[in-house]
Amino acid sequence: MNILKFIPAFAALFLFSCSTKTRYNTSQDNLTSSLDQTDQKINVKTNYSKGLNKMKPSKQSETNKYDFLTYANEENFKLLLEENKASFVVFGMVSNDYSDFEKKYGVKVKTENCVISPGISKTATLNNQIVSNYLNEKFNNDWKNDLEILPFGLQK
Repeated sequence: MNILKFIPAFAALFLFSCSTKTRYNTSQDNLTSSLDQTDQKINVKTNYSKGLNKMKPSKQSETNKYDFLTYANEENFKLLLEENKASFVVFGMVSNDYSDFEKKYGVKVKTENCVISPGISKTATLNNQIVSNYLNEKFNNDWKNDLEILPFGLQK
């Protein structure tokens, strides 16, 4: 009930802050008004192509473009395997080093954030089941001991 006492104060503060702002005042207006006080002229160069053509992607950015997660389905799984993009999806805040598992089995482990929506839940479960079925066919259940975690949507 004490919070109800503060609502009129917040409303008044909000109205005051909105009334002190001008809607049409832009940074260009501020620049023009400050230039009017001095006699400086500014020439803006908009040809950025010279600088952009000199830029080359670093090796680090080249490797990072493969870090994006592509969820597996029945149609794209073989392609993901060929491109070394097949991944288990794990949700949580902590990401462990799964590089040994990735080298041995050719499947990455991607850690996503801990927020799981119903749509992503179905997609991640399907992805993990497809990857799990592939590993079971190729390596039996040996891969489960090396992974040490249970990917999302899989049963022990």
